[in-house]
Amino acid sequence: MATTVVHTVLNRKNYDDWSYQIETYMLAKDLLDVLHQVPPITENEEVSKAWKKKDAKALYAIWNSCGDDTYSLIKRATTAKQAWDALSDELKKPSEPSDENEKKSVLHAYPPPIDHGTTPPLARKSWTEDRDPTFAEYVKSDDWGNVINCLRKNSQAGSETLPFVRSGTVLHYAIQKNCSVRIIQQLMEKMEEEHLDITDDDGLTALHLLIRDYPERFEIAESMVKKNNRFVTNSPPLFLVPFVVEAQEKPNGEMMARSLYSLTPAEALEVPYAARLITLGFNFNRPDIALDLIQHYPKLVMAIDCNGNIPLVTLAIPIPLIYLIHL
Repeated sequence: MATTVVHTVLNRKNYDDWSYQIETYMLAKDLLDVLHQVPPITENEEVSKAWKKKDAKALYAIWNSCGDDTYSLIKRATTAKQAWDALSDELKKPSEPSDENEKKSVLHAYPPPIDHGTTPPLARKSWTEDRDPTFAEYVKSDDWGNVINCLRKNSQAGSETLPFVRSGTVLHYAIQKNCSVRIIQQLMEKMEEEHLDITDDDGLTALHLLIRDYPERFEIAESMVKKNNRFVTNSPPLFLVPFVVEAQEKPNGEMMARSLYSLTPAEALEVPYAARLITLGFNFNRPDIALDLIQHYPKLVMAIDCNGNIPLVTLAIPIPLIYLIHL
């Protein structure tokens, strides 16, 4: 299953939480208007095309965030607004009658009993008194010993989303802070496999962040894939490429790409992405992956890659390699 764009997968009981997360995501991606408005009536082809593109992105995000029991409600929707309205009509709970105390002050709503004694009132404590630090506070203060202890006691803490790292997990934070291999591996050991699938507000997993910001740290990526092989067996979400391609695109991602390529099964690597690896391999003078692919699948050199290019046409291929292709 593809990674969802929000943390909550919609079922028939969590519409309120899910809809809030989806609307926040749409706002961040400048897609909120297509949820609530009809397409503009215009003869401007560019405006119409831009709207359709936004609508498709939003509709995909909704589809991809529905569980099996709710996807059936919108599987025939052709626009994001149709899907959004259908889910709202079916799942949104009616408003609860207002509480008669809702607009009263707490003193008037719940008056204290009359005290005829002389007991002095209790002093109001600060909210921080007599309170143990939370998991998030340990993370934010880089107290890795206590972070790992918390995970040891309750592995579900690994799924907690942290506001100071764009709603990512402790693993997102550790990678962002460029923590040591030892710390990151200890975190992963204590976390559940599915926690590595969690994405931040930008729709990125911790592995995405690692490849984007520290592509030279291939040993961490290797550990993450061994912990959760869905990273290399599932198709990438819309608008993203497989991790091995993303690594190969980085100027200093050679070792990362090699490592991920060795862990990526051939059946999980679609033709356009495999062709892209060939193109990138020779653009960056990294022939090992390209040669391996050509040796096993010679026709890839004439395939159209995910950027719309044909490796053999767009690359200045050395003569020895041309001979190799025809072997």
